[in-house]
Amino acid sequence: MMRWMLATILLVFCTQVLAASAVVRYPRPQNAQDHRSDYAVALLTAALARSAPQTQVLPSRHVFSRSRALEELAPGGAVDVVWTVTSVEREQKYLPVRVPIYFSYGGYRVLLIHQQQASRFAALRTGAQWRELRFAQVHDWLDTGLLRQHGLQVQGVSQYANLFPLLLKNRVDAVPRGVLEVSDEAAQWQADGLVIESQWLLKYPSAEYFFVSQQNSQLALLLQQGLQQMQQDGSLQRLFDLHFAAKLEALNLPKRRVISIQNPYLPVRPLSH
Repeated sequence: MMRWMLATILLVFCTQVLAASAVVRYPRPQNAQDHRSDYAVALLTAALARSAPQTQVLPSRHVFSRSRALEELAPGGAVDVVWTVTSVEREQKYLPVRVPIYFSYGGYRVLLIHQQQASRFAALRTGAQWRELRFAQVHDWLDTGLLRQHGLQVQGVSQYANLFPLLLKNRVDAVPRGVLEVSDEAAQWQADGLVIESQWLLKYPSAEYFFVSQQNSQLALLLQQGLQQMQQDGSLQRLFDLHFAAKLEALNLPKRRVISIQNPYLPVRPLSH
């Protein structure tokens, strides 16, 4: 009883502190065609609507890379919250809100390829053959180092938008993309001949959390409270399904050949999906 009362008092105090600023800023999307943030922004807004309903959720003025956005979490920085894949280093530097916002799908990857390469990928029989392929990722994504550690050839690029021209110019064979993002990207680049490879699924343990500054524990608590309320009333699952259920079904994940790899960047603390 005493623990519940203390948690309630702390939540009320945090709500009052946050009300002084009443604005929570997140990293602005790369461009108007970049819809990767739509679900996370909707979730962020819904969670704070439950725990701090007077709060405005707004994009940052400028576009940042993933690593720069995390740096901007510092007091006085341009953003208050970032959603990203967890790692030992990130949990040491920043404060995670330990609710995996993408459930168990944070470490699921399929391949975006040029349609002319489809038969080549269909002919692959083992994961070892992936080492003969050329992949591309953004240089500061955790996936980049992870794939390299497992012996894959990965070309790093400075910006997300630079990935797709590499496929069009045949400088790489595939771009591994999250199963929750790839459908929109394939639709955007369909006229140029980019398609989702249909046979393979790459999996590794992972979770994507909201992160805030170590000095912003009040925002972390409010996010935790809001997300837990959404878990309990089922609205988190409903919001996820609204954005992704049809896309996941179209990818036919249960019928794909699976390559499972370990994630050395993962914190020792178990993931709770």
